[in-house]
Amino acid sequence: MTHPFLEAIRSKPLLADGGMGTLLYARGASTEIVFEQLNEARSDIVLQAHIDYINAGADVIETNSFSGNRFRLLSCGLDAQVTSLNIAAAKIARNAREIAGKPAFIAGAVGPSGQLLMPLGNVPAQTLEQAFKEQMEALLAGGVDLFMIETMSSLEELKIAILVARSISKLPVVAQLSFSVEGHTLFGATPEDAIKLVLELGKDAPDIIGINCGAGPGPLFDSLIRMTEAAKAQGTSPEKLAFSCLPNAGQPSLTGGRYQFLSKPEYCASYVEPYIHSGARLIGGCCGTTPEHIKAMRVALDHHIAEHERTPDKAREKSKTFVQNRQPIFETGTNDAETDKASKGQPSLPEETLAQRLLALKNNRQSTMGGDFFVSVELDPPKGPVTTKLIHAAERLSKVGADAINVGDSPMARVRMSSMATCSLITETVGIETIIHFTTRDRNLMGIQADLLGCQALGINNILALTGDPPALGNYVHATAVYDVDSVGLIKIINQLNQGLDITGSSIGSPTNLSVACALNANAQDRKQEIERFKRKLDAGADFVMTQPIYEKSDLTDFLEAFGDCPKPLLVGIMPLHSFRHAEYLHNEVPGISIPEHIRKQMEKAQEHGAEVGLELALALLDEIRPFCQGVYLVPSFGRYDDMCVLLSKIKNKVKA
Repeated sequence: MTHPFLEAIRSKPLLADGGMGTLLYARGASTEIVFEQLNEARSDIVLQAHIDYINAGADVIETNSFSGNRFRLLSCGLDAQVTSLNIAAAKIARNAREIAGKPAFIAGAVGPSGQLLMPLGNVPAQTLEQAFKEQMEALLAGGVDLFMIETMSSLEELKIAILVARSISKLPVVAQLSFSVEGHTLFGATPEDAIKLVLELGKDAPDIIGINCGAGPGPLFDSLIRMTEAAKAQGTSPEKLAFSCLPNAGQPSLTGGRYQFLSKPEYCASYVEPYIHSGARLIGGCCGTTPEHIKAMRVALDHHIAEHERTPDKAREKSKTFVQNRQPIFETGTNDAETDKASKGQPSLPEETLAQRLLALKNNRQSTMGGDFFVSVELDPPKGPVTTKLIHAAERLSKVGADAINVGDSPMARVRMSSMATCSLITETVGIETIIHFTTRDRNLMGIQADLLGCQALGINNILALTGDPPALGNYVHATAVYDVDSVGLIKIINQLNQGLDITGSSIGSPTNLSVACALNANAQDRKQEIERFKRKLDAGADFVMTQPIYEKSDLTDFLEAFGDCPKPLLVGIMPLHSFRHAEYLHNEVPGISIPEHIRKQMEKAQEHGAEVGLELALALLDEIRPFCQGVYLVPSFGRYDDMCVLLSKIKNKVKA
């Protein structure tokens, strides 16, 4: 038996409601909470929003449950209330329909999880499936008429949500992706990709595939045309496959601390006919649209329906004209690389990258840059803006023979100068190669890519990809962390930039040429988990490996025995001890560092000669591990750069000998 919603939409185009979150925000809801909390705390304003949309002429209203999944509710400590908040959302919408006294279909709104699937993120598909199932079952229990899966950027996540909806009920499913003004999602999916997904799903395909959010009426019209044309090219006509289009009210601007959307109701209404003539059967609004926008769209839709019933042949001819004469707002397929080739000021790249040099060492070949054992020294950025001591240390280390300087990124979550600025100063002033510690703690996806491009332009060509210590460890415990991706995701992003593409798959013109390192904790308590994560880093495309500091040969060899031969060049971390208290502190208080008892006892016996003994132990360890690695990076404690110069000099002399 055909569902009433599907019968209705085959009969005529339907009008959905407008933005819920932005409307509640405009009516006084706080942005410091998730709007789903209002389903229990302030159900009255949610109810009134639904009533206003129904009275404006909406045929379909969406429940206030966009962020009602376990992951998003966790941010407000409401993950245990997934079921109650979603049931409440459905009941409020149904109550609004009764109060308004007009027919309307209740769509259970299901937004993205806010998580990244493996391998870019940490969330396995099964976990995401469970989260969607939990939310959808609650909406089903609340009495929704259909599911509206919306604002998706990931095709894989959209597919999971669709299959969950199909597995738990026979309700109609609307599936919508969010395209930017350029016509692709955050993760690079295109309107054409959406059609491929529909064909791949076969009998489990959504009843309606479409677009919402991301941009205003004009750009979304271009994306809709691309989607319907892709369907035709695959032999699926718009008559057989239904489409939807729910744009934002243009692009927002920040005015007086609040976001204002620019598109007026009459402008949004002017796209009703183009959308319908292009194949859309469900239209409406998203962010920034209000009951006033929906009211204007209702007038335009009623006019279209009346004209179509009166002169169907003329309406069909008008439809062809709309599609044939449309001018895309944004041209696609431009070759940014050609423009970049003609541009000036391109960064000069080294003849041999660090990754290539280390690989040559691993393969027992002489590097064109000279030397058969690589030594880098780690320097922390200064706590203030003065860099005199830092530059002096880098100059001394360079003269003694350091191959590179690696620079921490606010290590231990303690605020210091930008690692990018520090590396740039060292590169420009000293002329030595640098390895930047680059964390995802402080940067979102846009910031990550922007800074990586900046690194390349500044001649910082080597990246140690790190997730970063959480702020709670540092001196700003109330600071928030980003963690859009972890170190594995960061490695993948760098490799994509090296292919000339950003994370969305858009061209960046000239590709970057960044060497990327991954971290390894050979002393991890859960070795099985560390091995699994290490494999993921290597699979993601790490060029070389930098270990946490170790203190005896077996720390490294035991791990390699369990893991197998490391396929990438290996730099081993060495942090010389300078006192017994230092050894005890590192062993007992610093994550990732384990110092054997016999070494701690040696440091205890050394008493005032602790620094000398620490250097001797470090040099002896270097002799033992050299057959298993291509180099080391030395970590000075508390700014003891003089000790590093002594140790570095001895290492280089041993290598020459």
